[in-house]
Amino acid sequence: MFSSMMSLLAASLAVGAEPTPQYTLKFAETRRIEAVLTYEITMPKLAAQEWIVYAAKAPELSGQIQPSATMEPGGKASVELSPERRPVMMARVSAQNGRTHEIILHVKYQATLRSRELTPIKAGRAAPAVASLLEKARQAALELGGEFDWKTEPVQKWIRDHRLERKKDESDIDFARRVFVAIKRNFTYEFKSEMNRHASAVCKAGKSDCGGLSQFLVTILRGNEIPARTLVGRWAQSSKTKELVGDLPYYQTHVKAEFFAAGIGWVPVDIATGLLDEKGDGLSCFGHDPGDFLVMHVNPKMRLDSIHFGKQDVECLQGPAYWVMGRGGLEPTVTHEKWEVRTLP
Repeated sequence: MFSSMMSLLAASLAVGAEPTPQYTLKFAETRRIEAVLTYEITMPKLAAQEWIVYAAKAPELSGQIQPSATMEPGGKASVELSPERRPVMMARVSAQNGRTHEIILHVKYQATLRSRELTPIKAGRAAPAVASLLEKARQAALELGGEFDWKTEPVQKWIRDHRLERKKDESDIDFARRVFVAIKRNFTYEFKSEMNRHASAVCKAGKSDCGGLSQFLVTILRGNEIPARTLVGRWAQSSKTKELVGDLPYYQTHVKAEFFAAGIGWVPVDIATGLLDEKGDGLSCFGHDPGDFLVMHVNPKMRLDSIHFGKQDVECLQGPAYWVMGRGGLEPTVTHEKWEVRTLP
């Protein structure tokens, strides 16, 4: 969620920061990929005049570099309207040339994926220098409210019940690991097409999907002055015909998280996959990212200008968001989706 995260700025250590890092992050390029999302929308009772379409534009992050994105037909670079101003692609497509009842969209991404491994520093070895976050990026990754409703009583009660108050001098890594283990032990995974993913709703339910679990984790970290954010995207592998999650088609969509540990950098966390690890403690998903995931944007809730229908909030932009101006009926609406990933030379 913020492509400026690699920028440098000398700054004092934040509350709870580690004066002497005990870990370092090791990086390795895994592969450069091209991923193409094909999305077909058909509304047989509609006489469309104009389609308004948005797609996410993958940001540069520590886990992916040199990203690019295009959208056809007519995609142009833009930004969404929330305070985060995340990059998107936007198109206004005339319904001429046979697009009165349907539109076919092609969104193409390229990026070099990188693995990340949180590794203890051997005795006597110096930690590599890691710059602090720019203040603007830091504050954005500490923002509370909305889905990250830290101050609500359900969240605070859950913290008390599970003794997750941060200890004096507890490092960013040690506290984040305690939070991860507590969620792993006390939550179950559940996916529904419509879910309340606010942190307060997640902790009351004791279950959620990858988006809700990641937002709950991020909420607790932000509430303890550790910059954190969710990573919204898709696995870097092609979708499979008839693959389902619950009773819905699955197109490799997923949400992870990462937090910024002082002196170390952005540490990856995949709480949902860790939760589904029935035989282990799930910690293979803490501080370890094999470099097999394409991030489309950071954090939930994009705000988009639908042009004809005002500003609209979209929870996650893992596929196109669209609005259409015309005559007739929107129902039935039939969509077909394909996610194809290949490794580039």
